[in-house]
Amino acid sequence: MRNFLFVAPRYEAFGKYYPFPIGLGYVVSSVKQKGFNVFCLNLCHYAEPVEKLLSECIKDKQIDVLCIGAMSYNWNEVDEVLVAAKRIKPEIVTVVGGAIIIADPRFALENMQIDFGVIGEGEETMVELAGALCNGTDINKVNGLIFFDKHNNIITTKPRQVIADLDLLPFPDYEGLEFDKWVSTRWQEQSMGSVYFDISEKQRLCELITSRGCAFACTFCYHPLGHKYRQRSLDNVFKEIDYLVKKYDINVFNILDELFSLHEKRIYEFTKRIKQYNIRWMAQWRVDNVNKPILKAIKDSGVLHIGFGVESMSDTILQSMKKRITKAQVEQAYKLAIEEGVRAVGNIILGDPEETEQTIKESVDWWLKHPEREITMGFLLAVPDSPVYRYALAHNLIKDKLQFIKNKFPVINLTKISDKKFNKIKRKVNYYISTQKYRLEGKVLSTKRQSAVYNGKNIYNFKIECPVCQHISEYNYIQYSLKPYSTIICKHCYKRLKISTKKAFPQDYNAIKGFLFQHALVIYVTYLKKYSFFKNIANKLKRLL
Repeated sequence: MRNFLFVAPRYEAFGKYYPFPIGLGYVVSSVKQKGFNVFCLNLCHYAEPVEKLLSECIKDKQIDVLCIGAMSYNWNEVDEVLVAAKRIKPEIVTVVGGAIIIADPRFALENMQIDFGVIGEGEETMVELAGALCNGTDINKVNGLIFFDKHNNIITTKPRQVIADLDLLPFPDYEGLEFDKWVSTRWQEQSMGSVYFDISEKQRLCELITSRGCAFACTFCYHPLGHKYRQRSLDNVFKEIDYLVKKYDINVFNILDELFSLHEKRIYEFTKRIKQYNIRWMAQWRVDNVNKPILKAIKDSGVLHIGFGVESMSDTILQSMKKRITKAQVEQAYKLAIEEGVRAVGNIILGDPEETEQTIKESVDWWLKHPEREITMGFLLAVPDSPVYRYALAHNLIKDKLQFIKNKFPVINLTKISDKKFNKIKRKVNYYISTQKYRLEGKVLSTKRQSAVYNGKNIYNFKIECPVCQHISEYNYIQYSLKPYSTIICKHCYKRLKISTKKAFPQDYNAIKGFLFQHALVIYVTYLKKYSFFKNIANKLKRLL
C-alpha cells in the first residue's frame, strides 16, 4: 500500500483570507473512503517555508504520491510545491488536478513537474489511479488522465464522464484539511465576499457547493467541470448542513453554485428548510431569475445577500459576452430587490473585445450613479481556456503563455480602444475604486481608540449611522487601515458602507501616508501589476498590511 499526501497550496500569504479548498476536500474524502492511506497538508495554515513543511511531512509519513489541485491562477503556488517535492524525494509521484490542468493539459504537463494530470472531475479518477498505483495495474485503463509514457510520449486516456449523481459523493474531508482552523480564523478585518464581522462577534462562515456545472457560455468564464448542470438533492445538502452546524457551529453559509437560482421549486424548498436553522446565507443569482415571490421567500429565510451577475450596463457588450440578459433585466432585478428589502450586490467587468469608449462610459456612469446598488467594478481577465483567452491568443495579445499565467493573467487590452486611452480609463476607474467613490458613506457619530492592539495595529470602537435605513450600529475592535476609506456593513439592513479613515481613526490617520498609499495603489494596479517583479514586492507587502 502506498501513502498519499494531498496538499492545499498556499493560496494567499499566511494569515490572509482564502477560499477553503472544497474541491480538493471532495477528492480526499473519496480516496479515503476506499481505504487508501491518505494524509493532508494545508499550507495556508502554517507560516514556515513550503519546502520545510513538505520535507517534514513527506519524510515523516513516508509519502509515495503527492496530489495537489488548484485554479490556473495559482500556478506559481502549485509549481512551488511540485518543485520542492521532487527535490525532497525525486522518485515521488506527483498528481495534479483542477482547472490548472484541465484548461490546457498538454501545456501544464510540459511546463510542470507532473507525473499524472487529472482531466475533469477528480473523485473517481483519483480513486482508480490510486488503485492502479498500489496494485500495479494498467494506468492506460484509467479514464481522464494525461501523462508521459516511458518513451516520453504524451498519453491521454479516454475522457472521464461527469458524475451524474452527486449524492453518491462523500462530503468534503473538512477534518483532514483543517477546516477547524479555517473557520476559527479571525477574518473580520478582511473582505470575505461582502461579509464583515467585529472581533467580538460570532463569525462561523462556511462555503458550500450544492450543484456543479453551468449550462451557459459567457465569454469571460471557464467551467472546468463542464457545461452539464447537475444538482445535489436537498436531502443530501441539508445532511451536510446539519453536520456543519452541529460540528462547527456555522452561522453563515456562502453557496458557491454558478446557477443556484435556476430552478424556482428547489429555491422555495431550500428557503423553507434553511429557515429552521436561524442562520444567514448568501448565493449568486441570475437577474432573469428574480421575481417578487422568490425575493419574499429568500428574505424570510434569512438571506444575507444575493450576488447579481451584472457584468456590463451596455446591451451591446452583454450580447458580446453571451450573457443572455439585458440592461433592462438588470434594472428590474435591482428595483425588485430594493422594494422587497433584499440586499443585492453585483459586479461589472470592463474590457470585452467589443468594448468602446462609449460602452465603457455607459457602465461607469451607471455604476457611479447607483451607489445604493453595491456594484463593484474591475477589468476583464483572460482566464485560461475561456473564450476571451482564446481570442487573445488568436490575436497575438498574449506573447508568452507561461509568463502570462505566472503573472496571474494581468489585464490586457482586448478592445478596439488604443492602449493609451485604455490605460487612461484604467487609471481613472482604479482611482474610483481606491477612493470607493461608488459606495455609500456611513456617518461616524463617535469613535474611541482602545488600549488593545491586534496584529500590531491599533483598535477602535465607533458608532456609524447608515444612510439607507438610518440605523445606528456600534462596531467594536475595528483595526486601523492606511486606506482612505474602510468598509463595514450596517448591522440592520446589511448595506455595505464606506467610512472615512480620517473620521473613524483620527488618532492614527496621517494624510500624507494615506495620500501616498492611495496613489501608489492606483499606479500599481494600473501599470505595474502585470510585472512579476512588482507583483512579488506587493505580495511581500500583503504579509505586512
